[in-house]
Amino acid sequence: MCADAIRIADESDPRIASFRGVRDADLRGRDELFCVESPRVVRRFLHALIAQKHGVATAPSVSLHSLFLTPATAESLNDLMSELRGKNDASLAIPLYVADEAVMTRLAGYRMHKGALALGVRPRETTTTNLLSVLPTSDNLLITSGVVLTDNIGAIFRGAGSFGGVGVLLAGGSSDPLHRKVIRVSSGRVFTIPWGESTDLLGDLARLRSEHGFALVAAEESHDAVPIDELFELPSVKNAARIAVILGSEGSGVSPEIRAVCDATSVIPMAKPNLLMESSDQPSLNVAVASALFLHRLSSARRHSCATRR
Repeated sequence: MCADAIRIADESDPRIASFRGVRDADLRGRDELFCVESPRVVRRFLHALIAQKHGVATAPSVSLHSLFLTPATAESLNDLMSELRGKNDASLAIPLYVADEAVMTRLAGYRMHKGALALGVRPRETTTTNLLSVLPTSDNLLITSGVVLTDNIGAIFRGAGSFGGVGVLLAGGSSDPLHRKVIRVSSGRVFTIPWGESTDLLGDLARLRSEHGFALVAAEESHDAVPIDELFELPSVKNAARIAVILGSEGSGVSPEIRAVCDATSVIPMAKPNLLMESSDQPSLNVAVASALFLHRLSSARRHSCATRR
């Protein structure tokens, strides 16, 4: 454990006030911070910060505010903390508070932290331009338009981290990617996947096509929707440098205004209602599940394209 760790014996200690309650709305409004929880996810956060320190391009850029750990967790993270702080560099001093798990639980107000809490500083630059500046020119995009459930956004990031070769652009009031639950559900992949937030999605879609070579695909069921297995046979998609898949809100899907500017609409074929279902009860997929299927197809197409160019 780091020699300069600060031992906390009482949850009323003012030095750890920032960790009290760690409610997302309070953190955003109070200190412009976000909270990371559990040893595994905190470790992934620290590892991403080290990569960022060594010059790996990332969007957006985040930083570490402080750590609150049990002694055992502090010991397990000591290797990353030492690398992140550097040798004899006072400018990189990061507060590390250590306490028993019972103290942490009383302070945080819940047990899911499993002995590890980290506070990060929210990024100032989360624009579409910032995202595209670090996204490799062969990578695709997932765009969420109005995906508001934290579980869904977290699962979308987790899928993106698993398949790779993709960034995430959030629009239309999509859930905060640095919400504590999103970070947890994503298993820390919000720190390894480039992402940004769009304030003008229609304008950004036009620029993605004209300036960055994206084909725009709406993931939605409609009369002209192409089955996902046939999507990459369309000339507008097959000949594009890369692809942006737009995922719509949990309730209403991709809006007609967005579908109107897309190069294609694609659907995941599903079974028809069986005799135990009402005729109007159409099978449907959760948006996070649908995103995973599109990510798989994007990943397969990307591997095929890379193999063809060799």
